Amino acid sequence: MSDPIHGEKKGPIFYLTLNRPEKRNAITFEMLVTISEMVEDLITDADIRVILLRGEGPVFSAGVDFPSLAGLVDRFLKDSAAGGASIRADISRYQQYLNRLETIEIPIICAIHGRVLGLGMELVLPCDIRLMSDDCIWGMPELKFGTIPDLGGTARLTRVVGAAKAMEILMTGRMYPAAEALRLGLVNGIFPARDLMAEAEKMATEIAGIAPLAVGAVKRVVRKGEGVDLMTHLDMEANLQSILLRSEDFREGVSSMMERRPPNWRRR
Repeated sequence: MSDPIHGEKKGPIFYLTLNRPEKRNAITFEMLVTISEMVEDLITDADIRVILLRGEGPVFSAGVDFPSLAGLVDRFLKDSAAGGASIRADISRYQQYLNRLETIEIPIICAIHGRVLGLGMELVLPCDIRLMSDDCIWGMPELKFGTIPDLGGTARLTRVVGAAKAMEILMTGRMYPAAEALRLGLVNGIFPARDLMAEAEKMATEIAGIAPLAVGAVKRVVRKGEGVDLMTHLDMEANLQSILLRSEDFREGVSSMMERRPPNWRRR
């Protein structure tokens, strides 16, 4: 049996693949742990400049693996004496696994095709750039079976599309076309399914050619700057810039432009 998460390094791009096509890439909680650990380990590899997240088979992900979820039901129902404390602790732990996708200073591009539902949506929302096939259907149907998206789904969706639209998406459990995801700013672009991976790889290659410390700094300042006041955000820019201007890569970037040659980035 193949691993449900497959990782492969190709030059500066690391391909992270949901690899359960026979289960429509339904996501188990163990898969979230694996994704988080795999992503976190990449920060020590100076050659990796971009992570490309994708799904094997006809759909990106049908959402949560229900047998995996059902295995937790009995334990959840027995938690009444603890007032839900152990459940909240579990949820917080899995939230942290997805938070790592946002905090790692390597950009993550997600190529979404076919279908992306529920937990699949919660996985793609922390990614930095989201591209979608034009035939993709998406939605967050958790409320239909009596729960809410609890791994950042409500929080991140609201930040992207606004409170009113997020409540519509969540409270109706509707399925939406790719064009609506683009209109709402949920994805950066939509492409014919046959072209999606080529477009994602083209963008990944373009980003991989940019100074990696600067790319990481942009991700950090944009992510950390969400929700802070302007003066704090400006201070973050100045602090990160003071680091970049003392880096070897800054010196290399200036030299390469003056000498009209490709830069040789070292991520230091």
